[in-house]
Amino acid sequence: MLLNVATSAREPGILVIELSGRIVLGRESSHLEDLVEKAIADGARNIVMDLAGIHVVDSSGIGIITLCFGRLSNLGGRFCVAGATGKVLDILKMARLDSIMPFAASVDEACALPGKAGLN
Repeated sequence: MLLNVATSAREPGILVIELSGRIVLGRESSHLEDLVEKAIADGARNIVMDLAGIHVVDSSGIGIITLCFGRLSNLGGRFCVAGATGKVLDILKMARLDSIMPFAASVDEACALPGKAGLN
């Protein structure tokens, strides 16, 4: 399965990017980076990346998630990873992403965290 992407607005000012499939090296994953860049250009400052439907992530996927977090953080925005489980969560933790960006068990939990999208 390739990477499937859907977006939705939650509460005023929170963009949820719902992903399913794989975040791996390839054209599909680069579209995710483009989507986040466009959302930022359009004024998005609170993004929740929902990984509940992701079953594979590789080093390029880790890089894309990190790039999206860094880009938004540099602009004073807030970014949270939600819904990662199993091997995907293990890989993200092994890469220590949980030490630089907030993680939440679900989109609802991410949206409820202080400061929106998981940052104080």
